[in-house]
Amino acid sequence: MKKYPAYLVVLAGMVALSQTINNPVLAAPTHLTTTQSTTFTSASLKALSSISLQSGVSVKVTDIQLASKNTGNILTYTLSYTNQTSSPYKLMNSFSRVKTTHTSPVKGIPIPDQKDQVTISPKSTQAITYYVDMKKDNTLASSQIIMYGWDFNSSNYEKKLGTFTIPSTYSPAIAQGKSKKVTIGNLLLNLKPQQLQIVRFNNKLYARLALQVTNLSTEGLDRPPYHTYLQSSNRSNFEMQLDYASRDISIQPGDTKSVGYIVAIPAYLNTTNMSLQITSNTAQTDPKSETSTTSTTTDIELPIVAFKLPKVSPSSLTVPVSASRKITVDGITIETQLKKATISTSGDKAVWTMQFRVKNIGNQAILLPTYEASIKTIEGYTFPINTKALTNLALKPLQEKQIQLSAEIPAQLKQQQLLLQLLESSAPTPSNTTTNTQVSDRTQESSPIILPTAFYMIPYSQEQNQSAQTEYTFDNNVGSFGVTLESFQRMPWAAEDIVVAKIRLRNAGTSSVTLPTLGGSIKAQNNRISSPVQIIAEQADNSLDAGQSKVYYLVSHFSADLDLSQLKIELYPTVDTANNDTNSTTTNITNPNTNSLDSDNPFLSLQVGQINSNIAKIAPGASFHIQTTGKKAEIKERRTMMYEGASQKIAYTELEMKSEEKRTSTPARLVAYYKTPNNEYYEATVNQSDKSVGPDGKNLITVWSKLPTSINTSGLTLYLGEAINDGKLSTATTTPTGYINAVELGLNKQTPPVVASVSSEMELFPYRFAITGATGSLAEGQESIALNMTYNFSKDNTYNMGTYGHNLIIQWVDPSGQMQEKTMVPGTDLTLGKSVPYSTTLNSNVYKTMKGGRFLINVYDEFEGERILLGTQSYRIDYTANIVNTQPSSPVDNPTTNPSVPPTTSPPDSSDPSPSTKPNQSTDPSAK
Repeated sequence: MKKYPAYLVVLAGMVALSQTINNPVLAAPTHLTTTQSTTFTSASLKALSSISLQSGVSVKVTDIQLASKNTGNILTYTLSYTNQTSSPYKLMNSFSRVKTTHTSPVKGIPIPDQKDQVTISPKSTQAITYYVDMKKDNTLASSQIIMYGWDFNSSNYEKKLGTFTIPSTYSPAIAQGKSKKVTIGNLLLNLKPQQLQIVRFNNKLYARLALQVTNLSTEGLDRPPYHTYLQSSNRSNFEMQLDYASRDISIQPGDTKSVGYIVAIPAYLNTTNMSLQITSNTAQTDPKSETSTTSTTTDIELPIVAFKLPKVSPSSLTVPVSASRKITVDGITIETQLKKATISTSGDKAVWTMQFRVKNIGNQAILLPTYEASIKTIEGYTFPINTKALTNLALKPLQEKQIQLSAEIPAQLKQQQLLLQLLESSAPTPSNTTTNTQVSDRTQESSPIILPTAFYMIPYSQEQNQSAQTEYTFDNNVGSFGVTLESFQRMPWAAEDIVVAKIRLRNAGTSSVTLPTLGGSIKAQNNRISSPVQIIAEQADNSLDAGQSKVYYLVSHFSADLDLSQLKIELYPTVDTANNDTNSTTTNITNPNTNSLDSDNPFLSLQVGQINSNIAKIAPGASFHIQTTGKKAEIKERRTMMYEGASQKIAYTELEMKSEEKRTSTPARLVAYYKTPNNEYYEATVNQSDKSVGPDGKNLITVWSKLPTSINTSGLTLYLGEAINDGKLSTATTTPTGYINAVELGLNKQTPPVVASVSSEMELFPYRFAITGATGSLAEGQESIALNMTYNFSKDNTYNMGTYGHNLIIQWVDPSGQMQEKTMVPGTDLTLGKSVPYSTTLNSNVYKTMKGGRFLINVYDEFEGERILLGTQSYRIDYTANIVNTQPSSPVDNPTTNPSVPPTTSPPDSSDPSPSTKPNQSTDPSAK
């Protein structure tokens, strides 16, 4: 056996210790494992061969779990060590790392309960579970678990012993209908998903899951010590909450109970191939700070187990008239029925009286959840039913109770086919607690989910929708009017969508009126938006003569995934709480600080449906016109380019805006978004001048956005609109809160040509740049090359423009391949003019042995850190050799050529003088 020096043995211990110290350590109390007797290994993992660690000792991977990105991307894997020798095997003799297709190998860390396991006993098999932080990587396919041992003959004292490559077919999820035993803290539990139900309500899907939990421990379980996530096929996770019936769940040793969970998920989510993921929190402590009084401990989630769930179909909760509906509460079946409903009128109110039957048809007593009852009308209004009869309602087996429900609904609403809604609230998450057997809960209390239980129908009639471009007449306290929805636009706005309804209001009366300052809302699917609508009037004058019209833009924000097939516009006069002046003409937008809506005096209610977004499409190369008074202008694309970097693309567009006003005016501020053919939107930065322009004056506007490298930009278009701010057109000093009159501009993507001669003009619009001459000078034995050049730099002053964000990069490459570059800022480092001289020096010790050659000049346009090559050209280097004087020295030596004085610049590719006419210079062959 080879003997190693003592210092190498000590070094090995230090290396092994550092492998532990340099990684975060989990606090010991929390224990997350699958029990040894029930360790699950999928067929694809079983196919992996074991790896020999040393003679008689091998290891095999038996389980892999991965938490999704919103739970931390933590991967756990279980290695089963088999020691067939007669001596204990020390685990410090080997270690493992996890490598993915996107990350470098990361060392696995034992989970807390096993971090003190240091040996594998002789003639035994022991499973150890490790974890790693996968960072942004949340895929298992083609990942590797690499085993290492120590080798003091290698440069890094380690050697690879073998690799477990995770099969592409591997899934950590347990098959449908199967259970799994897990140990969390001091609790041994058997878990098995039972039922998954999905219902649709208010443009969302609600998932209800029943999880069978068997307590195999010797102590009771008061609350599940884990987090439960519903996971879609694309690995989006939605944390589930306990339903109301499970809020006080208690499972004694040996008992089995069904625990209910609910969660709201997006309506567009694909509900096929869903799975259940269970994780548990544990404390992660940075060992570097353990000796410090300010040591930090953070919680991470470790995956415990995942289950495949059966395919589900959305369930209808609608109950036909007089039909009964069975619901299940904590495993007990309850029969419900809306038996009878009568209506009477009282002034402008319709009074409903309903008889609701509830019967326990199970064999155990039950305390029902607290239900919320309400009446929903066809107009989208929901009226709560105030009753205590549905609170703490207890029913013995076969006991039936009749409950009377009453509600008042305005008589002006449609009274047929109303819906009686029965809603249930989930259990709120309790405050933070952390024990040895219970993981810490979320740092903030979660809001309960209102889950629909059933909708009991009554006949109704549909309210008539108003069509676009059709005038609808109405009367109010101000006068008689006609209103026309002229256009409807839905555009991107940050993470939301912005909706702009353009309406024309006509005075249909016989006399002039003064329009009040208006405020209001746009409702989608009969749900009022959270923020007031912005109202922009095309004309500032609030007086409206008979027969005259006025145009308003109504701007509001909605969730990007919200269905806007039904919209309701409601406008009210505003009440100035400062002076109670309802006829103020100074503004057309509600000021939330001083104004409130006069909801008792509605001005306009307009319901529209099936309105398509009307975004004008402008063909590439064509122009469009801004028609807003005082801002009239023609806009056309000048050019669009892509600055492509290693990690991003920058879409860059130059727009030419030409004023069409007859007087000096301030151009409209623009808002822009790039749109891909896949309907992805990227917010763009707009850079434009804040100066006024005269008639026919021009502005150069630059628009740019950073895009992922994966985006196909061949079909890129640009959304453009006039910026607004709090009910007015935006100025140079205000931040836009929306935009109106949007168009979709087709783009002509260009690639600037790379000129073969940098003496040709290169464009950095509105600038042009050309190198008119350059030369390099090198003296024998010197370490520097003197570079001299002259350039032309000009500017087109036709346009007003904002901040110029481009830099000119000049890069010199010497014959050895070494590069030096200079960032030249137009107007600062670059001087306007012709034949402007510029000199620099390249320094390197390799120049001592160099005898001429060529250097290369590359010219780049740099924008936001990314570059486009504009031109490239090589130039010769004049070499000056030292003269050896063989004649007797004279009293005054002739001076040699001073290498520090550069020769006169010359155009590229000029011929060298013959060596016979310049005996003090020699030319390197590479320069020819």
